[in-house]
Amino acid sequence: MTARPTPTPLNRLSTMAGRKDLSDLRIPTITEDAEDVVGRIRLQKDERTVITSHWMDKQRSNLQAYEYLCHIGEAKEWIEECLGEEIDPIVALEESMRNGIVLAQLAHWFAPGTVRRIFTEKRLQFRHSDNINYFFKAIKLVRLPNIFWFELTDLYERKNIPKVIYCIHALSHLLARRNLAPNIKNLVGQLEFTNEQINATQRGLDQAGVSMPNFGNVRTSLKHELNEVDEEEDIQYEPIFVSKYSSTIVSPTTPDLIEESDSEDEQVFEEEITEEEKNEVYWSEPKNLSNLIRCQSIVRRFTVRKEFNQIRDLHKSSLFESQIKNLQAQARGVLARKALEDKRIMYEDAEEWITSFQAATRGFLTRCKYQDKLDYYKANLDKIIKIQSFVKTKLVGDAYRKLTTASNPSVGTVKNFIHLLDDSELDFDQELTLEQLRQSVIRRIRDNGQLEAQANDLDIQIALLVQNAITLDEVLGLSRKMNKKVQRRMSEIASASNNNPYSLRSLDKDSRKRLELFQQMFYLLQTEPKYLSRLMYIMNGQESADHLGKKLVETTVLTLFGYAQNSREEYLLLKLFKFCISEEMSYMEDAQEFMRGNYIFMKLVVHYNRGAKERKFFRDLLQPLVNTVLDDDFMDLETDPVNIYHKSVNLEESRTGRPSARKHTATSQEALADAEVRDTFIQHLKRLREVTERFLTAIISTLEEMPYGVRFIAKELKQSLEENFPEEPKQNIVKIIGNFIYYRYLNPAIIAPEQYDVVDTVITPMQRKNLAEVSKMLQQISSGKVFDANDLFLAPLNDYVFEAGQRFSQWFVSLTDVEDAETHFGMDMFADYGNTHKPIVYISPYEVFHMHYIVHNNISGLEPENKGPLRDILEELGDPLYSPNLDMPESAHTEMSLTLTNRYDKIPHDPNARLKQLLVDTKRFLLYVIKIQNGNDLKAIFTQPITAEHEHMWAELKHIEFLDREESQDVLLKRRHVLLGTVDDPPTDLMSLSFHQLKTITVKLVLNLERCGVISSGNNYQDLIKMIAKDITNKNTRRKIRQGEIQRLQQTLTHLQEKTSYLEEQKGNFEKYIDNCMQNQMNKRGKKNKFVMPFTRQYFHIRQLQKDGRVPKFGSYKYTAKQLYDRRILLELTDISPKQYDRIPLVISMNEVGIIEIKGSYAGWGIASMAVELRFEELLQTQFNGIATMTVMDGMAKINVNLLIWLINRKFYV
Repeated sequence: MTARPTPTPLNRLSTMAGRKDLSDLRIPTITEDAEDVVGRIRLQKDERTVITSHWMDKQRSNLQAYEYLCHIGEAKEWIEECLGEEIDPIVALEESMRNGIVLAQLAHWFAPGTVRRIFTEKRLQFRHSDNINYFFKAIKLVRLPNIFWFELTDLYERKNIPKVIYCIHALSHLLARRNLAPNIKNLVGQLEFTNEQINATQRGLDQAGVSMPNFGNVRTSLKHELNEVDEEEDIQYEPIFVSKYSSTIVSPTTPDLIEESDSEDEQVFEEEITEEEKNEVYWSEPKNLSNLIRCQSIVRRFTVRKEFNQIRDLHKSSLFESQIKNLQAQARGVLARKALEDKRIMYEDAEEWITSFQAATRGFLTRCKYQDKLDYYKANLDKIIKIQSFVKTKLVGDAYRKLTTASNPSVGTVKNFIHLLDDSELDFDQELTLEQLRQSVIRRIRDNGQLEAQANDLDIQIALLVQNAITLDEVLGLSRKMNKKVQRRMSEIASASNNNPYSLRSLDKDSRKRLELFQQMFYLLQTEPKYLSRLMYIMNGQESADHLGKKLVETTVLTLFGYAQNSREEYLLLKLFKFCISEEMSYMEDAQEFMRGNYIFMKLVVHYNRGAKERKFFRDLLQPLVNTVLDDDFMDLETDPVNIYHKSVNLEESRTGRPSARKHTATSQEALADAEVRDTFIQHLKRLREVTERFLTAIISTLEEMPYGVRFIAKELKQSLEENFPEEPKQNIVKIIGNFIYYRYLNPAIIAPEQYDVVDTVITPMQRKNLAEVSKMLQQISSGKVFDANDLFLAPLNDYVFEAGQRFSQWFVSLTDVEDAETHFGMDMFADYGNTHKPIVYISPYEVFHMHYIVHNNISGLEPENKGPLRDILEELGDPLYSPNLDMPESAHTEMSLTLTNRYDKIPHDPNARLKQLLVDTKRFLLYVIKIQNGNDLKAIFTQPITAEHEHMWAELKHIEFLDREESQDVLLKRRHVLLGTVDDPPTDLMSLSFHQLKTITVKLVLNLERCGVISSGNNYQDLIKMIAKDITNKNTRRKIRQGEIQRLQQTLTHLQEKTSYLEEQKGNFEKYIDNCMQNQMNKRGKKNKFVMPFTRQYFHIRQLQKDGRVPKFGSYKYTAKQLYDRRILLELTDISPKQYDRIPLVISMNEVGIIEIKGSYAGWGIASMAVELRFEELLQTQFNGIATMTVMDGMAKINVNLLIWLINRKFYV
């Protein structure tokens, strides 16, 4: 009996549709479910449409789109139920899900730790892919099988949206099985959509060309993937059973229309065959019977394997294994005990023989081994010596490493290296030379200080004489009849400067004092960087500080340091930068904060980097590189695909004269899809890399040519970062240094080369753009980071950026390896003392007064100790003359020269010098004690008794140290004599001391140091051991430092000697100038004598002088005390009544230039006459000092200084 072909329901429908009209056929509505299949919609023919043979295919397509929309609605409702908020409608959900925001929110709901930050920009961007990746990370966490996953492009580019919906369905079932989410609903047949929506959905599916997943089977597929198959699904039917009788088995859910057969014969056939006959026919076929036999075999094998596994599990159970092990152990124990007992009996019987045999065997083996070892040593003697040397070197190296690295080295460790502290003859000679040079420098500085003070006084006297000469010229221009007005004018001139508080050049004591205080203040600000560094930090943190005030402070600071145009000012400016970095770092919580700060001192660094040396460096380095960019007219380094696309379209239209077929607006992806744009983009990237590599190679090769200033700042920045942030990774510190060197130093010269004199031509916008692209690449390389999503189109260069960043970082670190500023500039504490000329700053009074105002207002932050040299200067200066609301006179903006002077010009005395020397002597005595005695610590050594052996060892050590050395006698005497008391006490001879005396002195010195707070007995004087260990490790460093000090002191002494010659010459010139000035004033008066009225007191006075031959060379005038008293020149005579003044003659005469003699006589004085000589320049100095009156003639007369000068000018110089 052959099986007839099984007609499918759809074939039947198609046949019936082609055979006759079905217009009268009634089919349920499209919204009704098929019988007994919930969610499956019945097919129906739309009576309103034209009838064709393909109506069912169209209905099936629409049915597919409808079911797909229902599945989207199921996913939408499930997501909304999970998130607790509404999302976009069903028909718009496909598009809105492309940005991944909904999926990221869903991932955050069921796996919170997987989503860091959801990118919520509405406009679709590539960064939205991060949201989708978060969703992938979440479903991986909940272990959703990969078969249900979709690709990133399936959603982002809408390549397969049904697979995305299918993944959400599978995820809902997985989470529901674990009670992590609600069950997804079945909405097929419960939702309604318009024909336009269904047709649009179908068109989208057709265009996508993807197969529709089986949403109805998603739960079963998930179980299979998770190996959780239900019992109902365990039964697998053979295909033969399904194919054989599928046509005869009628499903209760099949619609009536589908159950109808094509012919009456088929229906009769099906009714005549009974169930029993069907079974008989089925089992009569050999193939079915073999299948049955195979099934039975499978069942039997399953049963046998099940029984075997049960037995195997029983054998592997812990109970069974423990029982077997116990049984085996008992058996082994019995056998072992029996064998042991047999051996024991045998050995007891032969114990004596065995012992003798063992002894003989051991002896023979030992002798053989010893002889072999001797032979081996003799054959490899050279190698053994090398190994011993290597081991000794290793042990010594380990011990020295322990000495240098241990925080608390032991006494024994220090004792092993004490010999390294023994000073050679060269060390003593250098120490002696250093001390002699230091004393010579100090003496020379003191001598120069006295000469400088004398020259300064002479300078003031010259100024006073010049001023007096100008005053005399005014007097000569007045009428001789206006003597009282002239006298009044002299007083006005003497006090004129007091009326101008803004004057810094007036020749009076107050103005001079104010000028000196400003000179001292600016010298202190220049040489003590802590003040300006604190000031700039304070002003940087003051939000209320006006911008102009900060700008003026920046300008004033640069002016104070002369824009670093000479080595001294550059050295001091670099020291200021060092202190500024340290000051800023002390208040930072994070090392990265330095790159984000906008510091005032960094603006000064920028100005400093635009100096002449830096401009020459930039020109030599960058000019060839920049010219390669500027000279290439066709170079274009544009890396934005959109801009390249626009340029391509514009070029096409310009070339053809017709509108381009390409659209004018395009996204980055659309631009890169264009072949021409893509090729241009790749060429630009290659060219950008070539140009960048050329710049980078040239920059890295300029290590030695790099100006010292920027290298010094980078070095101090690195050291400050390492000290303040010891846990900061090294690569982060290098990034900060790279940011400073490139971004702050090199980058401006690359972007704007014309401002740094790199090129002289005008740069076009395209050339500027190319330079900016190169600078951007170098900036990225210096930062040590690759391009991220913000610069997505430069990401292909990331491998090059990473590799170049490693080279750039090594170069940054190499830049910081530079000598200190003192060594580079040859500066030390005596540098200013050796300069022939004092430092001069060209500054306006307005800047001086403004800086005084700023310093005065912030003094509490500049000197928080409430005392110090700056406070002393400010107290003497008084309140500032500057105020923000006060208009300064025009003269205050005129530039002037300010000669800076040191307020404390004397050599500072170190109060701890004696204590330091005491510490050095204590360590030296302690070394001798440690060489003789041993102990765990110093306290144990100090309490250890002294034996005769110790005294003998000390005697031998004294001979070695003080007698047996091949050194000069002076060195040996210096080595054995130590000054322990004051300078007047004789030095102690170590050769004459016993070890007991030496140890007693050492203990006393240690106790003295403890009283001074230098060391403590709480740690058994371990501080001294650490000091000695540090001296050992720093011995070579100390020698280098000492040699450098000797060189600097010799150079300083040479400069001081030159300054001495200069000051002596200046002093002689000043004295000569004063003599010439006074001689010229006398010459102006002329040699002819003034007319004297006959028969007057003056007439008879002159006649008497002529008669005695004592006429003064420049004149003599006789007055009574009453005449001078009435003119207020004479104020009083001691113990004499004014009524008697008319009987006291006073003579004022000048026989030598500038020397005035005042002579008087009075009977009550007890002597014939009393005289005094006054130097005219000293009188002017007294007037300058503001002294209105002075006493003369041994205190007998008190005179008015101003009027006396007026009288002398009137009589001798006019």
